[in-house]
Amino acid sequence: MRRFDAAALYEAVDTERQSRGMTWSQLSAEIGVSASTIKRTRLGGRMEVDGMLNIVGWLGRPVEDFVRETDY
Repeated sequence: MRRFDAAALYEAVDTERQSRGMTWSQLSAEIGVSASTIKRTRLGGRMEVDGMLNIVGWLGRPVEDFVRETDY
C-alpha cells in the first residue's frame, strides 16, 4: 500500500524554511496555506490535497518524493 508521508513533507519544508531564514508566517503567506496547516504535517496528520500540492510545489519537488510503501 502507498501512503503520503506528511511528516517527511514537514521535515523538507521546515529545512527549506530555515535555509531561507523565513518565519512560519512568512512561509504560509508565500505558499498560500495557514501556518497551522503546515505545522500539523509534523505529526503526520491528514492534509487537504490543495494545501499539500501548494507546499510540494513551493519546494519544487514531485509529490512522489513524499509517497512511501507501507505494510498497512
